[in-house]
Amino acid sequence: MKKEKLELRKTIIKLHQKGKKQTEISDLLDVPQSTVSYWIIRFNKTGKLEDRPKSGCPSKLNKNEFKEFKEVLLDFPPARFGGKSFGWTTKMAIQYVKDHYNLQYSMRRMQELFHKFGLNLITPRTEHKMASHAARTVFRMDFKKNSKENIWIAPSLISTK
Repeated sequence: MKKEKLELRKTIIKLHQKGKKQTEISDLLDVPQSTVSYWIIRFNKTGKLEDRPKSGCPSKLNKNEFKEFKEVLLDFPPARFGGKSFGWTTKMAIQYVKDHYNLQYSMRRMQELFHKFGLNLITPRTEHKMASHAARTVFRMDFKKNSKENIWIAPSLISTK
């Protein structure tokens, strides 16, 4: 649990024990009055301010397999197209898990794991996303009209902006 959440809850209880009203506490801490009421009632019933355990489906991979899979994704780009690849595709990772751990993951769950591991999605594009379509069209038209011969240009003269 985040430290700030716990501190807020402790502050609510301290102010309530000092005799402050719920509306005063909510105004002071800039939280809804219902939140103040909830934590006062919950503290009086249970004596605890921590979040309750959250339910959810357990992971298909155990902790060791999870750690091993993370290391594979981060340290070993897959071999494809006759050489080393820059990164993993979702389908390749699903196939890897199926082959090595005999488990089936959905596309979305694998994407969530990629995000959890800190991997970034890179979308290949044929042109820069900030490129101007109109400027490119004008350049092509002018170039076709004015060039009668092939031209050579030094790489240092080509703008990469």
